[in-house]
Amino acid sequence: MNRPLLILTTIFLAGLIILLLPDNNDRIISLNKIHGPSLQDLVGLVLMVSIWLASCLFVVKKWPQVVKRLGRSTAYFLILLYLLSLSGVVLALTMSVDLLLWISITIAVIINASVIITAIRAKE
Repeated sequence: MNRPLLILTTIFLAGLIILLLPDNNDRIISLNKIHGPSLQDLVGLVLMVSIWLASCLFVVKKWPQVVKRLGRSTAYFLILLYLLSLSGVVLALTMSVDLLLWISITIAVIINASVIITAIRAKE
């Protein structure tokens, strides 16, 4: 693993660990009646989202190689499914539906990791 990738992975995992730590449940933002990040959760989310944005830029930069490696129809199907799962997360948060939330998050994480790994392994 090269050094920048190791640094980004470490920052992402630090954000994930911060997010998973127990907190006092004092919400800063209320997303619905049962969900809302505390200050600690918000710090973890900011770290994770910043690395996610960097990985999105990396995938966009490597998109032709990703399409070549996965196949055009598969790559676009994965992106469509990813966008639908992100929409499912937003819908689940607005309607307080935990099952839809966790299913959507799981699908999004699997697709996100697969596309990022494909972009990392893609040859110029």
